[in-house]
Amino acid sequence: MSENERANLSRRSFVRGAGVAALGATMGVVPPAEAAEKAGGELPQSVLGKTGLRVTRMTLGTAPAGIAKTISPQGVAEIVNEALDLGVTCVDTSPKYGNAEEGVGLALGRRRKEIVLATKIWADDVPDAEQKLAESLATLKTDYVDLLYFHHLGDRDVEKARRADGVFTWLLKQKQAGKCRFVGLSGHNLPGRFAPFLETGEVDVILVCLNFVDRHTYDFEEQVLPLARKHNVGVVAMKVFGGPDPKTGSWGSPEAKPNVGTDHVEQAIRYALSLPGVATANLGVHTSKQLRENVEIVKRFQPLSEEEGATLTRLGSEMAPQWGEHFGPVEEAPPEADAPTA
Repeated sequence: MSENERANLSRRSFVRGAGVAALGATMGVVPPAEAAEKAGGELPQSVLGKTGLRVTRMTLGTAPAGIAKTISPQGVAEIVNEALDLGVTCVDTSPKYGNAEEGVGLALGRRRKEIVLATKIWADDVPDAEQKLAESLATLKTDYVDLLYFHHLGDRDVEKARRADGVFTWLLKQKQAGKCRFVGLSGHNLPGRFAPFLETGEVDVILVCLNFVDRHTYDFEEQVLPLARKHNVGVVAMKVFGGPDPKTGSWGSPEAKPNVGTDHVEQAIRYALSLPGVATANLGVHTSKQLRENVEIVKRFQPLSEEEGATLTRLGSEMAPQWGEHFGPVEEAPPEADAPTA
């Protein structure tokens, strides 16, 4: 991206930051602060797009605990149970997250109907996808999930996926078969890949990277969210903290710090939840302490003011060059030129 393009993007981002609170008021959902007050201090809720599901504005992400080698499946289960006790109604997991699915399965039991459960399919061919879904359902100790995501769109064979014999087409059939209630897409980079899927009207939910720094690099806010709103697709924000600070370790380390910095955790959550159309933020944790801190932040959520939005826009634009394309490329690589003939 050229310097002029970055400058233009920064100016557009400033306007979006300044207007984000006003735009949030047009979403057609109960204002989060009002919902929390009506619920007597409980976690506020919102509607997850066309699914009609009423979800808490915090989703428990199980990747950090599941990946951490120091946390057992039982340890993951304890975090899940505590989250449910605190009022969280959404749990996100994946077979790619180490012990996460096993821990979620241990926690569910009679509590299965209390939650909106999401897992993911990381596959580029149907036989592999079928095997992985069967394994996930067995590990989770359930016969269906509420949300089934096509995992990490930036790393998938998207052209193959949309064919009649492709994995995305197969995912839609799992909805018909009752293995999942809704079908989604997840992605960290290559935002341009989302449009062809969203324009079909067949996607129910997206799980995408949304934070005040990466908006200046990947910009799902402008490239993807408008299409999601057009089709009433539910939006779950992920990578709200930008992932782990690489200087402090990976998400597999409970000592890892958030990339946005510990001083900006609450602002990062408020930024994501202030974006028009975002129903819930997927917040992963290693510990009970982190879980409780995140729950309290979401309970007291207020949309960003104009001044706060402008401040985060400036801060994010300063941090973005340091982060770079840390989740992978922003745009598709150009096709290789044909080799010259002799």
